[in-house]
Amino acid sequence: MALGIFTQTCAKNVSGASKVFIAEKSVATAFTITSSEISAVTGTTPFMRIDAMQDSVNWEESGERIGLNNWKVGNKIEFDVMPPAKDTNTFLQALIDGSPCGFFAIIIDGNGKCWCVGHNATDVRERPLRLSKQDHKTGKGLSEAEGNTVRITLENECGGLALPFDSTLTAAILGGSATICKWS
Repeated sequence: MALGIFTQTCAKNVSGASKVFIAEKSVATAFTITSSEISAVTGTTPFMRIDAMQDSVNWEESGERIGLNNWKVGNKIEFDVMPPAKDTNTFLQALIDGSPCGFFAIIIDGNGKCWCVGHNATDVRERPLRLSKQDHKTGKGLSEAEGNTVRITLENECGGLALPFDSTLTAAILGGSATICKWS
């Protein structure tokens, strides 16, 4: 891809991420990329809604030069769930069990853009996200806001940037009608 003119969009920019959906690699079987955007995902209702705590979803994508001619991209998704309970343990065990094969995630950012993290045009499906950490702390008292929450971290290293979904699929995801997402 050749370097071209980049024009900054003069528009409101909202930080943060509002929602996360996670799919196991085994059920998100193919991605269609059209004009550098994901236009379709094949699979059996692959992306499951995760009810993370408000304002706890965070996605970081960072690039780093390796040697003279190589580049790697790292993705890190963090979110909090609560309370510690049997259902929370069941969810965590599913992440532990699915981690060897990996996951793809949909992140809805503060600007209403939907991103597929764990899949990219360079590695395709070969460097998905994996559970890298789960952290549960009770907190020291009633006034500790983060007490009795579980922080979950998914990460990967890959060769390409995460891709946005096209406008049609983004509208379906945001509107709750995307067949690739399970809402209930």
